[in-house]
Amino acid sequence: MTATAGLIGLALGLVACGNEATGGTPAGNAGATPSMTPSTTPERSVPEPVKTPTMVPTPTTKPAAVQLRTSMLLTGPDVAKADPNRGWITTTGSADPICGPSSIRSNGVRGSLNRNFTTELDASGGQWLTRYDDVRAAKAAYDKIIATIKSCKALDPAPTHARKMTENRTLPLGDATAILRWYDYPLPSDPGSEPGGFPYAVTRKGNVVSVLAFREMGDGVAPANFEKLTRAAAARLG
Repeated sequence: MTATAGLIGLALGLVACGNEATGGTPAGNAGATPSMTPSTTPERSVPEPVKTPTMVPTPTTKPAAVQLRTSMLLTGPDVAKADPNRGWITTTGSADPICGPSSIRSNGVRGSLNRNFTTELDASGGQWLTRYDDVRAAKAAYDKIIATIKSCKALDPAPTHARKMTENRTLPLGDATAILRWYDYPLPSDPGSEPGGFPYAVTRKGNVVSVLAFREMGDGVAPANFEKLTRAAAARLG
C-alpha cells in the first residue's frame, strides 16, 4: 500500500466516525426526562372570628322598703295652723270616717300609722298612713280608696237628709292627690236639722298612701283651709 492510499483510507474512517456521532443521541442527554416542578397554590389564611365581649347585666337593686315614721303624720299644731281659731289638738280617741274603713285603707297593707284630732266640740278628724308592697299596689289602693269615697255606701243619710259631693278635684302634690267633700243637708221636711261637712284628701307618694278624713256639724273645715291641711300632709311624706 502506498502512502497516498493510506492517507485516503484514514480520511474515510474519520468521516464515518463523524456521521455516527451526528445521528446519535447528544452526549449528556441520553435517557434524560425533563423534570417537572409542581406548582403550589398558597393556602388562604382564615381570619379568627372576632369575639364580642359578653356584657354582664348590672344587678338591679330593689328600692328599700319605706318604713313609716310618726314624723310623717300631721301634728295638732299643723292642723291648728292650717285651720286657725278652731282649737284643734291631737286626741287618743278614734276618728270615724263617714265612708267607712275602706275609705281610708285598702287591701295588702304592710304597715300603717294614724293620728286623730279634735276641737273638743263637734269637729274631729284623722290622718291614716298606709304602706303597701310596692308602687303598683299603692296605685291600686289609691284608686280603690277614691272609688270608695265617691260611692260612700257605708253610711246613708238620715231619712230627712240628702247628700251631695261639693268638691272633687286633684292637686299636683306627691305622686297623686285628690280632694273630695261630701255635704249632708236636711230636706225641707226637717228644717231644724244640722248639716254636716265631710272632706277627704288622699295623697300617694311612692308606695305610701295618706288619707285625711274630717267630719263636723255645719259646713266642715273651709275648703281653703282644708287645702292647706292637704298640702301640709303631703309635704311630710317627703
